[in-house]
Amino acid sequence: MIDLTGRTDVPVAEDVIRELAAHCRALHLDFLIVGAAARDLVIHARQQREPVRATEDIDIAVAVRVGDQFSQLARRMEKKHAEHKFEVLGVEVDVVPFGGLERERTIRFDDDHVLDVTGLLEADATAIPVTMPQGTVIRVASAPAQTALKVLAWRDRHLENPKDGLDLRLILAAMAEDPFVDEVWDDHEALDETDSDIFAAASYHYARLAAQPFTESDGSAVMDVLSDQRLRSLLIRDMRGELSPCLLDAYERGFAAGLGH
Repeated sequence: MIDLTGRTDVPVAEDVIRELAAHCRALHLDFLIVGAAARDLVIHARQQREPVRATEDIDIAVAVRVGDQFSQLARRMEKKHAEHKFEVLGVEVDVVPFGGLERERTIRFDDDHVLDVTGLLEADATAIPVTMPQGTVIRVASAPAQTALKVLAWRDRHLENPKDGLDLRLILAAMAEDPFVDEVWDDHEALDETDSDIFAAASYHYARLAAQPFTESDGSAVMDVLSDQRLRSLLIRDMRGELSPCLLDAYERGFAAGLGH
């Protein structure tokens, strides 16, 4: 549990979250926060730091069992220019369904847009509860799950926008800092595999955790990005920073180790 009760420095609109929670609760739908809002709640809020790259929109993933559930949820909100984009209290919200509607880890919307949702079932399985400043309790993608989702988001979007690469580096670098680094120092496997380089060890450690909810088949979606030399070079470029090759190398080895458990 992450308790942010009473905090005034959390850059995620709780009134929007509360409204989304009410819509989902009315339809008996479970949801979790993903994307930049998840990063801000799980990482930056715990470190009491301003986000390096601020965002005003909110992304949620909704566990649907039958097709009509997403349609019912959509009718409760003001739709924008895409099937899964809405406006809630003036804030843009991306709502991505996963679960029962998936076909080969993809979702097809009514407008025939197909979205790869690999990683959301896994993020849901490892989500952590967060109490917002005014008491709203929500489920949020954990830091390890966010890293895998960022790799896959970069794969899908880097030609249009490389921001997911930078986000990945920022998350991995944060994992080598308080309060996340303590468990890395206790991970002898990660330290041994990286010659006790704490930045690389943190990347290895959290990649291994990120991989564990995946089946080997589904986890290959992440590994395919990391092991493809062309994609790897582009991802390192988009991550920016001198540590990026080291972080990504450790991440690949840690993720492979997690899939093998």
